[in-house]
Amino acid sequence: MKPAKVMFSVNSSLFLTQFQDHFIMARQDSEADDFWNSSSIKSFNFDDEETGGALFGVSKSGTARLSQQVRASLPGEDFGGTSDSLTGSTSTTPSNTAPPLRSLISENCLASILEADLPDAVYGGRTKKNDMKPEEEIRMLKRQVQERWDAPPVDLTIKNIFLGRPHSLEPYRSLSSKHLLLDAAINLGDGNAILEVVLFLVRTLKKSLVHQILAANPVAAAHYARYLATRLQATELTDLLVMLGKSREAAMKQYQLCTATQSVQRQIQKLKLCISSHFVQGDPNLKKIAQNHVALLEWEQAVGAMDSEDLVGKSAVGCLAHACRLHWDDPRGSPTNPFSLAQLHGVCEKQVQWTILSERASQQAWPDIDSVFITKNWIGSGTKLKLALPIEKVVIQLHSKGAPADVLSKYLGFVDGQERRIALAQQLGCHKVVIDGYAALRDRQGLQGYKATLHPGSESFLYAEGVLRVSTTKWKN
Repeated sequence: MKPAKVMFSVNSSLFLTQFQDHFIMARQDSEADDFWNSSSIKSFNFDDEETGGALFGVSKSGTARLSQQVRASLPGEDFGGTSDSLTGSTSTTPSNTAPPLRSLISENCLASILEADLPDAVYGGRTKKNDMKPEEEIRMLKRQVQERWDAPPVDLTIKNIFLGRPHSLEPYRSLSSKHLLLDAAINLGDGNAILEVVLFLVRTLKKSLVHQILAANPVAAAHYARYLATRLQATELTDLLVMLGKSREAAMKQYQLCTATQSVQRQIQKLKLCISSHFVQGDPNLKKIAQNHVALLEWEQAVGAMDSEDLVGKSAVGCLAHACRLHWDDPRGSPTNPFSLAQLHGVCEKQVQWTILSERASQQAWPDIDSVFITKNWIGSGTKLKLALPIEKVVIQLHSKGAPADVLSKYLGFVDGQERRIALAQQLGCHKVVIDGYAALRDRQGLQGYKATLHPGSESFLYAEGVLRVSTTKWKN
């Protein structure tokens, strides 16, 4: 009978844990000591090349060979294939979903897993007390006491951290041993081990020494910074970033924490303190943004109280819309005037014009829109647009706000090209502009076709008939 096919996981500790559970359950169920003398179950060992033995129906020699293959494949082997069995044969079919093993775990971490042996995994490297003789137990206790005060090799301690085994960092009292401990954690490449060592340094060293060590180890500093950010330890994080020369990041972190304050008055106070403490030097644009934020909060508080409306939390464009709606006639230069507000906060011209168009059109204030968008030519004859927006979007927005036909016709007249003007006028139902467009193109057939779509006897229908009867028009068709 062939052994059952078993998928092999690179993390052998899971397999060893399953074996331990099986071992203990079998021991509890057994009532006869003879059972253990005759049991065929043997200790698992990667390096055991005995061909006759098997562990739960799995060939130990196959396991050892697979372990060697995994070790040999570390430099660049693709682990996308699947193992058919523990005999060492692996499918060469490429996988599009499984990432390379090296992208998931460092080589040193993987090597630590593969080198972990069964006795350490099951009993932590010690013999069970029930199986010990008194003198052996005394020697074991003496060894434990000695290990408690004598620091073990740093590589062994870091490996125990990574494997989740019992360990203690307290024996590492000297500064040099702590340096070696951090170097070993970084060399292993496990983030949890690095963070545990850094926290140990924070507990046992002066702050200046910790910062000095982290400055020389950017990987450890990055892990510690992330830890502080997750735990919202703003002061410690800011000090760390400043020490690392990242003053901009420190200022933005403080700014972010200030804006999270619920009380508006308290938020304003914190922002002012943040600006004076962290934005004195560095990028002047960031300082300007922070100052504008404070000014906007103060504006929202004052104007909101005046208009009995909650404006706190609105953007500068949202406040501009409020000013266009309720403070359009306020004198220029006053804080509530829309143009003064837009200039103070650097709102771009397109946003200003679109906000004015939308808000004043909602109020049916068509002359106000004309005063902003239409100006006279420098010689005093005719008009021109002062517009940063596409004229088509302006006309469509006016139509959506219910602008009358004469207003739509006025702005349609600024659309370049008769064909574009006719197409947009047809879309909006501005019949007079369409009829005048066909007349300007001297397209009699086009005008006749459009007249056929109009309701007979309507004003637009009669207007089209009148244009067709004009004898002075030289039609091209």
